[in-house]
Amino acid sequence: MKRPIRAGVPAYTYKQDKTEEKNIYRRLTIIGGITVVLLFILWFWGIAFIRIIGNLSTNDTDSVSKPRIEIPLQPPSLGDLPEFTNKDKISLSGTTSPQAKLKLIVNGAEASSTIADTGGSFSFVDVSLKDGINILKVKASNSSGESKETRVLITLDKTKPILTVISPTNGQVFPKNTSTLSIKGKTDTDATVLINSIQAITDKDGNFSYDLSASPGSINIEITANDKAGNAETQKLVVTIEK
Repeated sequence: MKRPIRAGVPAYTYKQDKTEEKNIYRRLTIIGGITVVLLFILWFWGIAFIRIIGNLSTNDTDSVSKPRIEIPLQPPSLGDLPEFTNKDKISLSGTTSPQAKLKLIVNGAEASSTIADTGGSFSFVDVSLKDGINILKVKASNSSGESKETRVLITLDKTKPILTVISPTNGQVFPKNTSTLSIKGKTDTDATVLINSIQAITDKDGNFSYDLSASPGSINIEITANDKAGNAETQKLVVTIEK
């Protein structure tokens, strides 16, 4: 039995409407998906672009406000230090690069540390020494890992020099016609001899001599031997020239 056909309505209209409706939904779905993808891409690239601009701005600001100029590290320069001393403790000072870190090493062991001021000056106070030769090293370093050092030798000597007076002898009496007293003796080879504050001649073996002008009466003679460390030995004599 055949289905009746409405007058004026083509038989294919119903199917055509259904097909067009599906095509519209499909197109809307595709357009919606493309839109979402484009929005995601725009969002992603927008964030990345903002970060790039921010980094460029930060780097430019840092490069302008914080210039990084690395100054070569200067080796420590120490002030005048004695080669010999008779003091158990000494102080030393010097200069290096500003804000450099410094270590003081005495005879192989770290004794102290400090940081140079903005002018590069530094100091170490009351540095203990041992008898004999002391090796002192001042090591400077900076934030780049660079390091430089300076070394000095200081000898601690607390022994007084020997002093032997050969002539004259204490209390000796000389004839009234004596106008010069010949003072002779022996001391350490590196010592300096003063006779009444005037330096005497000393040979390589430590023998010394000095001719002291004299006049009748009592004469006081002071003989002092000084070594390089500052130790001193003194003898005082009184002789007489007859009137």
